[in-house]
Amino acid sequence: MTTIVLTDLSDKQRDAWRMRYRYGWHMKRIALELGSKESAVSRLLLRAQRRAGLPPTRNVSLRCAKPRQARTQSLSGVYDY
Repeated sequence: MTTIVLTDLSDKQRDAWRMRYRYGWHMKRIALELGSKESAVSRLLLRAQRRAGLPPTRNVSLRCAKPRQARTQSLSGVYDY
C-alpha cells in the first residue's frame, strides 16, 4: 500500500481529500461542508491527485454495498396460478 503525503496540497485540497478518502464522504456532503458545488469538489480532488503524483482514479467505490435481502416469492405469485 502506498503512503500518500498530503503536505504538498493546499489546505482546501487536504480537507477535501480527508473527507473523501479517509472518512468516505460523498461529493455532495463535501461540497456542503466546503461551501462549493459538487463539480468544484471533483475538480479539486483531481488536481490534488495530480499534485500528489497519483494517477486519476475514476468510478472507485469507497464503501462496500450492503447486502440486500432477497424477497422470496412463490411461483403462483409470479405466474398468476
